[in-house]
Amino acid sequence: MTLFRPITRTNLRALCALEIHPAQRDFVAPAAVTIAQQAYEPGSTILSIWDGDTPIGLMSMIHFGLPEAAPDPDSGIDSNMFYLWRLLIDRQHQGKGHGQTALRHFLDLARASGQSRASLSVVDGPGSALPLYERYGFTRTGHIAQGEALMARVL
Repeated sequence: MTLFRPITRTNLRALCALEIHPAQRDFVAPAAVTIAQQAYEPGSTILSIWDGDTPIGLMSMIHFGLPEAAPDPDSGIDSNMFYLWRLLIDRQHQGKGHGQTALRHFLDLARASGQSRASLSVVDGPGSALPLYERYGFTRTGHIAQGEALMARVL
């Protein structure tokens, strides 16, 4: 069963040790980088992802409707978006449905945020999560920022 928990002092080291698949290094930042950056991103929240007592991933989001969370004007993101900033599933736990469960949980949180759209960005390349996001109704907005295509969907 996939569970979502806050990061704590007691689980921090285990979460920092999560590893992405080598083929995904161009698609997602390492867990420790995501955890560190979240502290400096206004309006962001990060959840750890667990399979029972085993840490298996991270999900970081930004609520751009909050006054302190101003989107980069060149990103194509606007204040009506709840943004999936990072989604990482450890290499040993991929292919088991945890990413899909995390994406559904993200969409539930986005709806609860009061925002009108959910958004994310993705590197468009072989092996990326682009097909997964399209299955969940995300479509390209036409904006490319830092080599990633912005995708959005109505909630």
